[in-house]
Amino acid sequence: MPIYLNIVPQAQLDWAQLTTLVGEANGQHVADVSLSLQLPKGQALTQAQQRQAAAWSLTIGRPTITPSEQTYLINLRETDRLLPGAFKQWQQVIQQHPNRLISLAAFDSGQPLAPQVQDYLDQHADSRLHLTLQQLADSKLTTTNARQLALWGLQNYSVQTNLQSLMYLDQRLRPTGLLLPSTQLSPNLPLASLQQTLPILQSATEVIRLHVPTIARQSWAVTTPLTWLTNLQAIYLDHLALGWGPLIAQYQQHQLNQILNVAGRQQLSKPVHLQLLTQIKQTQTPPIHRWSRLGLLRMLSPRVAHQLFY
Repeated sequence: MPIYLNIVPQAQLDWAQLTTLVGEANGQHVADVSLSLQLPKGQALTQAQQRQAAAWSLTIGRPTITPSEQTYLINLRETDRLLPGAFKQWQQVIQQHPNRLISLAAFDSGQPLAPQVQDYLDQHADSRLHLTLQQLADSKLTTTNARQLALWGLQNYSVQTNLQSLMYLDQRLRPTGLLLPSTQLSPNLPLASLQQTLPILQSATEVIRLHVPTIARQSWAVTTPLTWLTNLQAIYLDHLALGWGPLIAQYQQHQLNQILNVAGRQQLSKPVHLQLLTQIKQTQTPPIHRWSRLGLLRMLSPRVAHQLFY
């Protein structure tokens, strides 16, 4: 059952991070995995990088996918991480539930991975299966690999049918970190986008949720708030299926507030912050909370703040 790993850089490609991700993918020794890279606009690989990409069998550009019920695509950024055994776990679930949208739990790639894994294992320390696997693994593997592979013994999943649930939309509409069935991909839409994932969710009858992380990732609102805002603005509520319009409007509101909160904490540059605020003001669905004039005045000039409000 083929899996296409489509790598979508945040902005400028980080070659060192890409090397790590490709190494994690190839190190799992799964034959039916194809790698592709979407180069950012205006960026090209050096000759040495092109040779390395060829050695990796890394396709540059949108992958050519032959649709099949057991063929899936996953979008990741080069800064995301794959845990040992990830592909095998995905394939096992795909075999049981072909042609279903699969939502993956994840650790935070912005934080050190080892403490997160250990904390997760500590929370499940009373699991007899976990203890058995840990004892077997410790005799043959390094501590780090043993801990990560021990997660496999805890893996479980659920079949979720409550599709129109605001609580779970953040899990089910991520541009990266979802397993997307190839038969439902639209060739005319960006592979890593809300425009691609939302129609798949709308047409689904159930979502498969893997509860133990197999990847580490960060949300787009944190890493690239402008890109994520553009994704949100590309969804036209009038075109949604019955019952989805009000739900997605609420989702957009929550995401806009998340972008504003992240922007405030990250202390973005004034031009980027201004562009964010200007675009948010132009959205069909405004944020739930009103912006603070005092907050704007602290970040921007009084003249710019006046222009935004009036």
